[in-house]
Amino acid sequence: MSTDTDLLHQVEAATTPADLFGPQDGSDQARRRARRTHRVIATALHPDRRDPTIDAARGDAAFAKATTFFEQWSNGVEATDEGTIIGTNGTWTIGAQVGRGTVANLYAVPGGDAVVKIARRRSSSRYLRNERTALTRLREQSESWLAPYLPRLLDTATLRSPDGSKNEQREANVLGSLTRADGFVPLTAVQAAAPDGLDGRDWAWMQRRIIRALAAVHAIGIVHGALLPENVLIHPEEHGVVLAGWSFATRPGRPAEGVVASQAAAYPPEVTGGVVTPATDVAMLGALGLAMLRPDQRVQRRFSAGLRQDAPGMRPRAADLQGEYDELLDRLYGPRRFRPLDLAV
Repeated sequence: MSTDTDLLHQVEAATTPADLFGPQDGSDQARRRARRTHRVIATALHPDRRDPTIDAARGDAAFAKATTFFEQWSNGVEATDEGTIIGTNGTWTIGAQVGRGTVANLYAVPGGDAVVKIARRRSSSRYLRNERTALTRLREQSESWLAPYLPRLLDTATLRSPDGSKNEQREANVLGSLTRADGFVPLTAVQAAAPDGLDGRDWAWMQRRIIRALAAVHAIGIVHGALLPENVLIHPEEHGVVLAGWSFATRPGRPAEGVVASQAAAYPPEVTGGVVTPATDVAMLGALGLAMLRPDQRVQRRFSAGLRQDAPGMRPRAADLQGEYDELLDRLYGPRRFRPLDLAV
């Protein structure tokens, strides 16, 4: 690794994290070696530091690849020599990182319609178990129409420490792929593409589907607990909606499983020291509407604000909101018609 070009070629040729950072044997020596190698690569290939003779596109791709491989190496995702994990239902190859959530990272499965969600720390594993429990129960107890509104839980796995012990074992869930390549984007991307907010007619089809899904989820006895922009995915072309991010899901009457601190304002008062109920999700839906709608969409914004009552008992049930919201839309816009959503997301 004498020159930046040599490093570029080495990164491009690597097919697993071990190719760059050596085997994971759990030793301090291996960790120091990997960190040292990563620093050398990062210094050589960083866009602000690399040799100007290196092609920018190749350099960027190599830098991103090395960063992903180092995170995979550090997180112990190489459960076998091929960079795979062994789940209950099969073996899954770990590809590039495609997302980072509050408690876990998401990795693509090359050539497969799936992503692997891996807890970043052992202490975060309970949240992935929450997700498993919620998605399994919803699949078993819901009607078939709800399935497209939910992620598909394909498999589960437990990743042990590189030394084979349970000291740092973490949980992993394999989910059906819902990435940009599949046509889905989170509402955070919609916010970025429409910084002034959405026209009420565009928010209407999204919220109608969210309300319908929440009503079914609540009827089964589950509270989502984190109805935030990053956890609602939409398919702009097909008007699909998926409720993702089930790590904080729980049953009504229990304390909140957790709060995303950066979005504390979206949560109702009961998440602090109280218990969550379906009304908690309704209040967060209200915050979601206020975050997504343009300021001039006054009627719909009043509707959303009405869901934010401090007292949970004052908030309507999601099941009751379905008819109420449809009546509001009928008064505002008349007969429904398909409205294309054209966003550069």
